[in-house]
Amino acid sequence: MSVDEKRFKIERTGALLQFRTEHFSAERESVLHKGIYNKEFASVLSSLAVAGLIYAALAIEHKKAILPHVAFAVIFIGGYPLFRMFVFKDRYLEVLFDLSRELAEISISGLIGKKKESLPLSAVKSVMIESRKIGIENPDAVEFVEKISAQHGTVIPGFGEEKTFFILKLILADGSDRMIYADTDMQGVIEAHQEIKEFLKI
Repeated sequence: MSVDEKRFKIERTGALLQFRTEHFSAERESVLHKGIYNKEFASVLSSLAVAGLIYAALAIEHKKAILPHVAFAVIFIGGYPLFRMFVFKDRYLEVLFDLSRELAEISISGLIGKKKESLPLSAVKSVMIESRKIGIENPDAVEFVEKISAQHGTVIPGFGEEKTFFILKLILADGSDRMIYADTDMQGVIEAHQEIKEFLKI
C-alpha cells in the first residue's frame, strides 16, 4: 500500500500528534455491497424519493401545470448534495495526543456535531493490535445478490468472504480500551501502531 493509499492520516508537530481515519469499526459486510450501494447512491435514492413525493402532492393540485415538474427537478438536483453532505456524510475518528497538556482527546463525527472524550495520557497504558474475523451473517442474502450480479455479468471481488480485521486499540489503566483504527490491511495498522507508540513512548 502506497503512502497515497493510506486509510489514516498522522500529523506530528512538536508535542502534538493528530491521528485521523474514517475506518474505526470492524463490522460485518452488508449484503448491499459498497460497489453497488454506496453513500452517493443512497443520496440519489433519498433525493429521488423526496422529489417524487412532492411531485405527487403538487400534481394533485396542479394537474396540467408545469409547477410539479419544475419542483421535482429542483428538489431532486438540489437534494442530492444536501443528503450527501448532511445525512450520508463521511464519519471519521480523530485522536489528538498532547504531551504538553498530558491529554488524549478522542472525537467521532456524527450526524450532528461530534462525540468527544478526554483522557489523561497517564491513563493510556499501551497501544495494542488485535485481529478479529468477521463473516457474513446472512449467507442466503449473499447468494441471492451473487446470482443477480451474475445475471448482469457483474463480478464482486471478495463479496461474501470471511474478512480478518486488524484493530488498533488504546489500552487504559482501568482495563477498558478504545478502538481507534480497524482495517483489513495489516501493514497500515502496524505503521499507525508504531508511530503512536513511539510518540507516547509506551
